[in-house]
Amino acid sequence: MFPLDNALAFVLLYLNIDVFSTNVLFGSWMSLSAQLFCDHCGAANRDQAQFCRVCGQSLHLANAVTTSSTLTGFLNTQALLKQQYLILGQAGRGGFGAVYKASDLKFGNRLVAIKEMSQSTLSPKELEEALAAFNREALLLAGLTHPNLPRIYDQFMENGRSYLVMDFIDGETLEDRLTRLGGAKLPIEKILDIALQLCSVLDYLHTRQPPIIFRDLKPANIMIVSTGHVYLIDFGIARNFTPGQEKDTTALGSYGYAPPEQYGKSQTTERADIYSLGATLHQLLTGEYPSETPFQFSMIHLRDERLQSLETLVMSMVNVDITKRPASIAEVRQELQQVTMQYTMGNTLPRLSLNGNSSTLSSTTLAPLPPKPASTVPAYPPAAYQAAPAKTPTGKRTRRPATPQIYPQANMLYVCMGHATRITALSWSPNGKYLASASYDKTVQVWEATNGQHLFTYKAHAARINALCWSPDSKLIASASDDKTVRLWEPLTGRTDYIFDQHRGAVNTVCWSPDGQWLASGGDDQQVLVWQATQAEHAVSVTYREHAATVLTLVWSPDSRAVASAGNDHLVRIWEPAKIQQKRSFLSSLFFATNGQKSLGGYSGNILALAWSPDNRYLAVTASDHQVRVIGLQSNYFSTALKIDNATLKNAVAWSPSGQYLAIAGNDKLVHLWNIAQKKETYIYHGHTGYVMSIAWSPDGSKVASAGVDRTVQVWQAQ
Repeated sequence: MFPLDNALAFVLLYLNIDVFSTNVLFGSWMSLSAQLFCDHCGAANRDQAQFCRVCGQSLHLANAVTTSSTLTGFLNTQALLKQQYLILGQAGRGGFGAVYKASDLKFGNRLVAIKEMSQSTLSPKELEEALAAFNREALLLAGLTHPNLPRIYDQFMENGRSYLVMDFIDGETLEDRLTRLGGAKLPIEKILDIALQLCSVLDYLHTRQPPIIFRDLKPANIMIVSTGHVYLIDFGIARNFTPGQEKDTTALGSYGYAPPEQYGKSQTTERADIYSLGATLHQLLTGEYPSETPFQFSMIHLRDERLQSLETLVMSMVNVDITKRPASIAEVRQELQQVTMQYTMGNTLPRLSLNGNSSTLSSTTLAPLPPKPASTVPAYPPAAYQAAPAKTPTGKRTRRPATPQIYPQANMLYVCMGHATRITALSWSPNGKYLASASYDKTVQVWEATNGQHLFTYKAHAARINALCWSPDSKLIASASDDKTVRLWEPLTGRTDYIFDQHRGAVNTVCWSPDGQWLASGGDDQQVLVWQATQAEHAVSVTYREHAATVLTLVWSPDSRAVASAGNDHLVRIWEPAKIQQKRSFLSSLFFATNGQKSLGGYSGNILALAWSPDNRYLAVTASDHQVRVIGLQSNYFSTALKIDNATLKNAVAWSPSGQYLAIAGNDKLVHLWNIAQKKETYIYHGHTGYVMSIAWSPDGSKVASAGVDRTVQVWQAQ
């Protein structure tokens, strides 16, 4: 901490700087004993410590405040706040504040963290400063939405205390992780992953209008969950950048991590956060605490030539001269992506042909800058990058759009580029040899599954393509389009086997029955057609007309007996085509009253995707209400909503071949892997720069393909 008057120092230290920024804020480790925080360097210490483990300062005064002055942290388990929040336990406390784990009774018992600040025993000046910091955090977070930021749900006062309700994040701080390692360092891959996630959220903050400067980046304010996902926490001293202001009104920050300008000598800019990130990375790479030698950082020696540029970058980030630091966090991110690419995929990349002729990409340009408004930034593919030909059938070159951008990941196997607009659908061939992708650009691209090499482009559709699937024998692809047709064609030659044109509107979904006998398709005409797949005439066997609006998605049961279909009428309908066909006769209607149908409601939005588990036990459903539900087909259709981030649309769901995992993708630009039996998220994939519209597991379950608005097909190792 910077020197302030003692009373204000304690308020800021315990309320906004360290109590809520170390493991007491969101963690599930839930140590209910208070920790002591050094008022000199801000480090967390065990409850009975007499001296700070980092800087050696006496903790006696801090101990006195913790044990005698606090009037917060006394809510009992099962206490009820605002007739809505049921207290489950205390996550931590400090001199003037506490944090509780609670259940939100009005929103499905979701877990929340409730930050409490007492307004008793404070002088008017102390109260003013403490409330300002508390309210500043609430106001800032309320207007921010980013995957690496906690969300704020509520703010209120009760019994003389202020409360802030936020996401409960099940994890630990980076500071606690380092302490637990006992001096051992994190793997380089993990450090780079953490750094890139922090760059993502800092770039988001810095590009707000006006820019938001975090000003307190340090390991204690970085939360890590079991999947490796990172959250930036504690906005108590964050501020908006004010053009023309010479210096900050108040000097705040954490000793050793804050740059010199945060002492009040000049106004802090985005480069202050760059310094703090650099100090954090220096600590991760060397094991040295910045608070022990502030503004003096030893040279980094990693003994790996692939990481020399990382050493240079970090040292430039902690330069006390503002002008010698990187100009923006976007520049830092670009450098880190290049380091990640070189470290995870080799030192150099071969020259890669874009179209089989002379156009190439050099290995000297590797990493993409993040998306920026009103700017065109080149992107650079990984070693396994493959691009589809850009020639028309006449041999003339088409004008290629800007190369899609990617965020390199350690488990990324290859990236396929070639579509001109967003990718809508993905499908692996059942034999595992090929991968197909469909797009708004009216084409289907076929790729070699082992390395992503482009094999064929199908261009017969007259409008955008919404869905595709392979025949069970891997010999044909069925593609559905806005041109009102489903085309069956050979994947490596493009020879069209059949054009199904019985729909009266755009066809949004198509699915082959697992036994290979039937195809089902649905669309804007509000009906599902089940038609023969093996006979030359491909006659329609069943016309299902129970839907009251557009059909967006359908799927067959693994045993080929039933179909689940859904769309804009907010209902999931499960039905058996054979029984629908029997219903056609008057006599059969006497014996088949329900004709194998089940309608499942309770959705407040359009249903976007369905996935039937391989073991025939569950149906996964995602809708425009941002929820992902798993329906138990053998438990009276009981529906369970996954406790997943519901701030954005989820566009796609897919079961792993084993049925153990469910992949979920959406507008947060991420792919989430869930262990359904454990009801636990196990991994998050961060490689996409745009909404993810489709996901597919390889037949052996070892790989996942994901694609969407960024026009890339990314194939990665399942974690």
